[in-house]
Amino acid sequence: MKYLLIINRIVHIILAAGSSSRMGAPKQLLSWQGDSLIVNEIKKSLNLELVETYVVLGANFELIEKEIKGYPIHILNNKQWKLGMGSSINFGVRYLLSNQVDFDAVLFSLVDQPLINVNHLSRLISKFDSNPNRIIATKMKNRTGVPAIFPNTFCSELSELKEDFGARYIIERHMDDLITIDGGDRTIDIDTLEQYNALLKMKKE
Repeated sequence: MKYLLIINRIVHIILAAGSSSRMGAPKQLLSWQGDSLIVNEIKKSLNLELVETYVVLGANFELIEKEIKGYPIHILNNKQWKLGMGSSINFGVRYLLSNQVDFDAVLFSLVDQPLINVNHLSRLISKFDSNPNRIIATKMKNRTGVPAIFPNTFCSELSELKEDFGARYIIERHMDDLITIDGGDRTIDIDTLEQYNALLKMKKE
C-alpha cells in the first residue's frame, strides 16, 4: 500500500521592519552577493516550492519598497514597527487571518541571517510536511528560534504577541510540540557594521 505525503501550504513571512539603529543605515539594503540583503532573502523564498511570500516592512518603508516591489510577493507595512519584532509577527499573522488567506503554516525568517540558505529552509518545510502539528525551529548554539515554522493552530498566540516578544517566546512555551533542525554556523545575524564586514570577509576566504 502506498502512502501519499500531503504537501502543506506554507506562507513565508520575512521580518524586515526594523530601523537598523545599531547599523546606522538600513541593513535591508546592504549589499550581499550581488543583491541586497532583503532581495537575497526574497530570492531564497521564491526558490521554495508551494510557498507564498510576504515581507513585513516598517522603518524606511518607501525606500525599501522600491527595492523589492518588482518581485511576486506581498509587501506589508507595519506602522507599529517601533514596538519590536513581536509587533511585526502580530501584524503579519493578523493580515493573513483578516484577509482569509488559506494556509497550513507560517514560516518566519529574518532579513539579517544571510547565511541561512534555501536548503535549510527546505529542510524545515520537509520536516513540517511529515509533522504537520509540530513547531519546526532552528537550533542555534545557545537557543532555538527562527527560521521556524508554526502550524496555523498557533496563529491565535502569534497574533497576540506584543512589543519585542518574538517567535522564540512561543517556542519556549511549547517545547513538547517542538522539533529542531541544527542551523550550525549559518544562524549568525547582522546587527552592526562590524558584523557585516566580518561576514563579507568570511565569504571571500
